[in-house]
Amino acid sequence: MGALVQNWWMMAVRGLLAMLFGIAILAWPHVSLLTIVVLFGGYAILDGLWAIAAVVRASPRGPTREVWPMAAEGGASLGLGLLALVWPFISYETILIIAGWGLITGVLELALASRAPDLASRWLMATAGAFSCFLAGVVMILPHADAALVASLLGAYALAFGAVVTMAALAFRRRHTAVKARGASRSSLLRSGASAVSPAGEGRSHRGAAAPRAQ
Repeated sequence: MGALVQNWWMMAVRGLLAMLFGIAILAWPHVSLLTIVVLFGGYAILDGLWAIAAVVRASPRGPTREVWPMAAEGGASLGLGLLALVWPFISYETILIIAGWGLITGVLELALASRAPDLASRWLMATAGAFSCFLAGVVMILPHADAALVASLLGAYALAFGAVVTMAALAFRRRHTAVKARGASRSSLLRSGASAVSPAGEGRSHRGAAAPRAQ
């Protein structure tokens, strides 16, 4: 998880994208199903591409065990976003796409939470996953969900999810800063120790060299 901690800002951008999507869909006047599909598809594609970019930056040689959940999440988000845009605009199928995306994202966020470096980050990532699974469950049990209801659920989810992911990113930032500070302190101590040992060693060397001349 250290690679993701170092790239905490990329996770923060994902959180901001989610919150912008939530604000857009809630603020849209008289939202229609077509508008929901286009906004969701665009957001899912951007989120997927950014998640994949974060994985590539964290693991340039390929997804490792610690980042594969985010890689899978990015692929699922990208694929479902594209599917939402090219799928015929039929209400029931569109709702199932959104529910499937929420379920897959939630499960992968929970898998990612298990690899978080500390308890605070773990709880935040798990909460984000729980929000996604909740969205999927609510949408799937709605027998005749209309556009306004789906928009309200999706917007509220996006705001909550984005806020939690942003807080997790800030927790990663604090951990990254603490690790860098410890590393700098350790390096400073090592340099101080080396400089303290060096004069003593030189003094012994000079005394040893002077001894034969005394004889």
